[in-house]
Amino acid sequence: MPATFPEEAKKFRLLGHDPSAAWGGGSLVQIHRGHAYVGAVGGSSFNGPEGFTVHDVRDPKKPKKVGEFRAPPGVHCHKLRIVGDNLLYVNSERLAGDKGKNARAGFFIFDISTPSAPKAIGFYDMPGSGPHRFGVDLERGLAFMPNDAPGWDKRVIWTLDIKNPLKPEVVSIWGLPWMKTDSDEVGNDPHPHEEAATLHGPPMIRGNRMYCAWWGGGISIVDCSDLRDMKLIGHIKWSPPFPGSTHTCWPIGNRPYLVVTDEARAKQKYWDAQFMWIIDARDEKNPLPIATFMPDREKYYERPGRFGAHNILEEGRCLPHLFQCRAARGRRLRSAAAERDRLLCAGNAGRLTRHPVQRYRQ
Repeated sequence: MPATFPEEAKKFRLLGHDPSAAWGGGSLVQIHRGHAYVGAVGGSSFNGPEGFTVHDVRDPKKPKKVGEFRAPPGVHCHKLRIVGDNLLYVNSERLAGDKGKNARAGFFIFDISTPSAPKAIGFYDMPGSGPHRFGVDLERGLAFMPNDAPGWDKRVIWTLDIKNPLKPEVVSIWGLPWMKTDSDEVGNDPHPHEEAATLHGPPMIRGNRMYCAWWGGGISIVDCSDLRDMKLIGHIKWSPPFPGSTHTCWPIGNRPYLVVTDEARAKQKYWDAQFMWIIDARDEKNPLPIATFMPDREKYYERPGRFGAHNILEEGRCLPHLFQCRAARGRRLRSAAAERDRLLCAGNAGRLTRHPVQRYRQ
């Protein structure tokens, strides 16, 4: 019989719970006009349906399911974002192998003016395996889709103009220069190897800079002054010797530091890998890791499930608080202090490592 552990919370208080959310296997959540839209991880890491559920959360102590969408066969649609007043984008990512070979890749456009009855009113077709974790920048009227493209090896950045959210238009398709190929073929590789250079999480724009995470290809700082002609400024990768799976790269407020997470994968645990990194980006051409953060290894490492970081959920845009999603340990809210010394001190409370490359071991 598998071991069980009691629920734990520190500086959080449970208000309400609806176990029917995403049929028990939730992923990304969006709140809009008193309703929560919960993407399902489905068969990817949970034996449940693909699609999303809708919940009335106007009384947070009594959330209740009011609607759902079940994905068509062969489709993984676990990521969703509110766009405009009553529209919802939901990714349509092909399942790996034969399961997804006949599936339609791209993203759904839903009318959610009646939350209990989300209605698919559009679909944006994309090549290859379809987008994974995508992002939207409503202030700029942009969406960022990690997706395959002709002439590129694996997923790259599709920047879409969504000022008219019912008619997205391609602004540019951009990847790391060494990802360019002479082939127009696109693959179907939704589960790339940890060391593969492929866009996974959504890029983030601050000013005229775009920050991107490339799975096994490290992170990049890009001049996006002209979205149709973006230029690489700085790049760093740590895979190898680390396993890779770099998921997300976000700037910390207006400070010259980045927070980066490497996703913990299900197939293997690492003691000194798959953590949160802090990157010094004062010299944009030479970004430098200065710290890592992995709390409570001694307590949680041996527990069932993944161990390590996953992605970041930002509080607003570039604000000094962020949620780390960590498998096997739920979510943690971290505060990024205003100055470097305070930032590192906050990390010391969680056994921060100042020289992570010297400490790696499986």
